[in-house]
Amino acid sequence: MTRGMPPSRILKFIARVAYPLLIAFTAAAPQARAQEITLDTVFAKEPPWGRLIDRISWSADGQAFLYVRRSQDPDEALPLMLYDVRNGTSRVWLRSRIFGAQQTPEVLGWSADGTRIALLAGGALYVRELRSTRLQKISDDVDDARWAPHGAALAYSHDADLYVALIGNRIVSRRLTTGGRPGDVLHATLDWVYPEELGIDRAFRWSPDARRIAYLTMDERGVTNFPIVDFMTVNNAVEHERYPLAGQRNPRVTLRVLEVAGGGDRLVYDAARHDEYLAAFDWIPQSNELEAEILDRPQRTMRFYAWSRASAPRRLLYYQASSTWVDVEPLPFWLNDGRSIWLLDRAPTAGMFLRGRDGTMQRLTGNYRVTDLYGVARGTLYLRAAYPTRRDRSVLAISLGGAVRNLTPEPGWHNAVPSPTLERFVDTASRLNDPPRVLLRDAVTMTVKTLVPERTDLKNALLPTRTFVIPSRYGTLDATAIFPPRFNASKRYPVVMYVYGGPDAPTTADSFGSLYHQLLARSGIIVYSVDGPASQVDSDEHVRLLYKNFGPGSLLGQEIGARYIASLPYVDPARIGIWGWSFGGYEACYALTHSRLFSAGAAVAPVTDWHLYDSIYTERYMGMPAANAGAYARSSVLNSAAHLSGPLLIQHGTADDNVHMANTVQLLQQFILAHETRVQFYPYPRKTHPIRGLPQQRSVFAHMLDFWRTVFLGRPAGRV
Repeated sequence: MTRGMPPSRILKFIARVAYPLLIAFTAAAPQARAQEITLDTVFAKEPPWGRLIDRISWSADGQAFLYVRRSQDPDEALPLMLYDVRNGTSRVWLRSRIFGAQQTPEVLGWSADGTRIALLAGGALYVRELRSTRLQKISDDVDDARWAPHGAALAYSHDADLYVALIGNRIVSRRLTTGGRPGDVLHATLDWVYPEELGIDRAFRWSPDARRIAYLTMDERGVTNFPIVDFMTVNNAVEHERYPLAGQRNPRVTLRVLEVAGGGDRLVYDAARHDEYLAAFDWIPQSNELEAEILDRPQRTMRFYAWSRASAPRRLLYYQASSTWVDVEPLPFWLNDGRSIWLLDRAPTAGMFLRGRDGTMQRLTGNYRVTDLYGVARGTLYLRAAYPTRRDRSVLAISLGGAVRNLTPEPGWHNAVPSPTLERFVDTASRLNDPPRVLLRDAVTMTVKTLVPERTDLKNALLPTRTFVIPSRYGTLDATAIFPPRFNASKRYPVVMYVYGGPDAPTTADSFGSLYHQLLARSGIIVYSVDGPASQVDSDEHVRLLYKNFGPGSLLGQEIGARYIASLPYVDPARIGIWGWSFGGYEACYALTHSRLFSAGAAVAPVTDWHLYDSIYTERYMGMPAANAGAYARSSVLNSAAHLSGPLLIQHGTADDNVHMANTVQLLQQFILAHETRVQFYPYPRKTHPIRGLPQQRSVFAHMLDFWRTVFLGRPAGRV
């Protein structure tokens, strides 16, 4: 550090002088074979980074896993592959054409003895033996299925009721619940909002002795039955989805336990009585105790309860309260001696803790954010964390005594799929300038085997993504930049800022990003991304800037970034644009109607008014609409459509079941009433929130590329 120079001046010196010189040097350096980066190669069936290993399903003993090698075409029917850890070989285990339909079967799980696998294809449930070609069909129209902890029994949900099948030479199925009606009353079946916003992934759980099943019943009859129109049929078709809007009625949820052999189905907890959320539930291992996590509707209190039997009084395991909101936490991991491991996500009790039988808490992790808890094995806790910096994600092994071992010592982003024994894991690793590779890591010996190598031809073709920080009153804000080739610091360039902006949702992590930004930079536009204080993962206080303040709180960081970027000598402050998807689409629309720092914007699937989004997510941060009308008004785009500061491109799927297209339609109406003509809109028929499909993905990004080239570079619109 230069003696006597303030840190803020050093940062500006780096941004103004050091980065342009480094970029110019890098651009001039000779490169080896490089992959061509165009719209056609970026959105080709074969990914530019290669076919990675995806949808991994481990055997119970951790000696094998099933997977697919995914392309970029979601409609491609892929074979299921089997990897044998012992000999390090892969083979085709099941070809998808056996099911007739052009789709890839989903692996629902291995039987406890590892001899059978449950599969879902075309909505039908099948069981296939591992070492033969025998395939048995169980039922059509299945939502989920889970093997019993031991034995050849498979529980599954069908037509909103729970069934159990005994798997042998012939299938014997039995219905366990009655009265389920799809779309109205769901037994052991999840609705839309619970998995989307609470992260719950199962509506039923086997007890450890396989004698009981705990399950949720969701009464949806009071929930808004939202219409989704298919415009591609002659007469149009309408499907309905139960979607609880902010402030409106939620599903009424209860937790029940039934005896698999018959003789009882008992209510354990009625969350509907007080309009609560049943955020998680499971059986405590090696016991007959059931545990559950309960949130009140304002999401300010969280309670963990346990029941020794369905009719017994509950006991409180843990309680947390906040004046703003509490986050959903995973259920604890239980040790054989009765102690437990807890991940508590928010200050002042943030981190991983070992809880003694007497209720005392011992912190196991340091000052970093834990994002995933994998489990405990061999006296060691395995987890994933923002470590050693908040831009990284690493897999750590922490002894119960506190010693830390980084199982992924290379910097960058590591997505791990651990085996049930936690002896090894599949690691998809990347960095901002390093395309993803797939590794098989041994957590005990630290040996590493490459399953899918990095594509060096793609790496050689990349314009470098640079990381830096922006000073602010909230501390330094993480940022990234991609500069055009042959960058000239004496010129002034237009800028496009990519944003998400939601709570705890950074866009500047050290992870391989969108190749669309490479195309944008190649057009002569600098691409920046800045994480506002509420999007960083390591400051609970800053995340709370969004409380009842979604619009102003999220715009805050983008305006800090835009002012800083506009001060750089090679940036044209009159040509700073912003784009994003989902919450990022909301942020782009909000910025274009609430700030004069941005002269153009592009939004995909944006929320435009928080009255139009779901109850759980919206109320957690914004409160109930009736009690917080001012907060909703301040965070609405609809109310400020007349203040649009520049051209705006909006794209949305007509079948979006997450952010309904009503958001975009209502905003378009406000633009019409304001006589605003600078808005372009492209709908995508039958497409949901991600707008999946190769032609559709290419179209989304081609429209944006054409939009920015036209608005900022003066190039005539045309086919790209």
